[in-house]
Amino acid sequence: MRTRMNLRRGSLLVLLPILVVAAASDQKQARIDRLERSVFAPCCYTESVAIHQSEIAVKMRLEIAKLVEQGSTDEQILGTYVARYGGKVLIDPATAPQEWSYLVPWIVAVLGMGAAAAMLWRWRLARLAVTPAVNFADVALPDLPDFDDE
Repeated sequence: MRTRMNLRRGSLLVLLPILVVAAASDQKQARIDRLERSVFAPCCYTESVAIHQSEIAVKMRLEIAKLVEQGSTDEQILGTYVARYGGKVLIDPATAPQEWSYLVPWIVAVLGMGAAAAMLWRWRLARLAVTPAVNFADVALPDLPDFDDE
């Protein structure tokens, strides 16, 4: 029994460095992701490097990962891009679009289609209200030859 307990403790001690390395790797990846979302792609200044698919954005993602691995601070990394492309390359978190803002055009489109459908429905009802009802008892049918007699 005692050897099993020592064996478990020993296995935990072996796994501890692996867990520490994995946690450090997760922290580095989170830092890389945060830095990529902090810099505009300099080709168009509309999307962050994290989501833009231009060649320069891919190069910048690789460069950010390399600089983080080399131990550069966030300020040094961001300063590199400010020196290279100017201050407008940095994304201001206060003005960056939120995730929900991408839904706004879709919501407007759905509301617009609903308003158009309601307008067409009202026009149809108004046209039906103006059209007089036809009394088929008063309608004279044309005199057609009797095909049964032939």
